[in-house]
Amino acid sequence: MEIINPQLKELERKQEELQTTVAYMRGEIDQIRHVARDTTRQTIWQFIIFTVTISAVMLGGLKYQADVLQKEMDLHFKGVDQQFSSVDQKFGLVDQRFSSVDQKFGSMEKRLDAMEKNLLLRFDDLKQEVRQSRK
Repeated sequence: MEIINPQLKELERKQEELQTTVAYMRGEIDQIRHVARDTTRQTIWQFIIFTVTISAVMLGGLKYQADVLQKEMDLHFKGVDQQFSSVDQKFGLVDQRFSSVDQKFGSMEKRLDAMEKNLLLRFDDLKQEVRQSRK
């Protein structure tokens, strides 16, 4: 029995060794699972923070570009307004000249109207005289 007994003792020793190894491995696996869970959670939060940061940077960049374009367009429109105002001033002088010409034409039209009325009155008088002379 001594032969069986030493073999049993050897098997028991190996079993204890294997149990400690399995327990050690279970502990390591639990540790790895815990680290993986924490790492996954951290990665998700990093992704959320990255997404928020990139969104803020893009919105800020778009606002900056819009402001720059707005300022540039304002300068362009001011230049165009200045050109139009200078043209308006030039045409304003021409308009003043045309207004004096318009006044002259207006006075000429009034004179022509008066002359036409005068001629019509004379023709009416002439018609009446001719009619009276025929009777």
